[in-house]
Amino acid sequence: MEPVQFSHKKHAPLKIQCRDCHTTVEKGERASFPTVAKCMNCHRAMKKDTIFPQAQVYVVKDYVIFSHARHRKIECRSCHGEVMGRDAITTQEVPITMKACVDCHKARHVSSDCHTCHELGQ
Repeated sequence: MEPVQFSHKKHAPLKIQCRDCHTTVEKGERASFPTVAKCMNCHRAMKKDTIFPQAQVYVVKDYVIFSHARHRKIECRSCHGEVMGRDAITTQEVPITMKACVDCHKARHVSSDCHTCHELGQ
């Protein structure tokens, strides 16, 4: 079965929040991908064996400590761009770089100490 391409743009008029589908975004280290069962709450005609693309576009390097839960007060678009205006997410709109993170920390007066995002001395 071919994966179904999800369109954030088509769902934007419904005023769905990111956390409505990515349920662990405010509680977990990583934001989860929605399950077909979650989609079936609204799309009852979906087949239970429907497949969605699972390739992550925004991936944090293994040596970086990042928690969505700790960043929950920052708007998703700050790191992910205008997701709700896109049909498919295939490339990073906002680069996930050390410079981008340090600039954000400085702008928000948050520690930019190395230990904040990295486990040193491993």
